[in-house]
Amino acid sequence: MDSGSDRLYHDLFGEDSDDDLEFLNDIEEPIPGLVIYRNVLSAGQCAQYYSWLTTEYFADTTDRRANQGMHFGALTDPDTPLGRLGQISTTLQRLLPASVLARPVVFDQAIINLYDPGEGIGDHVDLLRFGDGVVGFSFGGSATMRMRQVRGDMQRAATYARELESVDPDEVAVALHAGDVYAMSGEARYRWTHGIPKTVRGEANIQDRRISVTLRKLDPDRINH
Repeated sequence: MDSGSDRLYHDLFGEDSDDDLEFLNDIEEPIPGLVIYRNVLSAGQCAQYYSWLTTEYFADTTDRRANQGMHFGALTDPDTPLGRLGQISTTLQRLLPASVLARPVVFDQAIINLYDPGEGIGDHVDLLRFGDGVVGFSFGGSATMRMRQVRGDMQRAATYARELESVDPDEVAVALHAGDVYAMSGEARYRWTHGIPKTVRGEANIQDRRISVTLRKLDPDRINH
């Protein structure tokens, strides 16, 4: 980060460490390979990250297309905000069941998405250029993430599905609130789509601006996929 970002970060976060994380044992496993940790980050920490992410990636409100940010490089430096999320992810991995992540993942790519009220993203499986193990953080408004089992081959899994407004009896609805963290691997990573529908039961899914941060690991053997 530049000196201005450094000052902003330290103004927001001070010198705190992972020691103040409170894992509340509120853990859900709705489908194989998906684990959701509730309230990993406090309301104050969420507000700090939301402010920093807004300033760093979405400060230009005149450009309505600026709704996504990208970061490439090792997310291991605890002195940077994204590195701190990588550090939290490392801590979470130590708590995950062995069946969820076969080995620790050192994340080296982050995608930051901004959702205004009424917006969403279609059902999809993350590109295969990213390896197994994906971790997502939520800040700002709540959202329902929809997951549907992939029917067909892996090529179909790698493409966006048509967004439907109807309720699919085979789908799983996952509520995501500020401070929640989810991890996907194995079956959840490759055999289920995930998306943020624009509406849920006739109402806007996202009521207040939301920012998500998704951490992934590039797979050098599939870099061109």
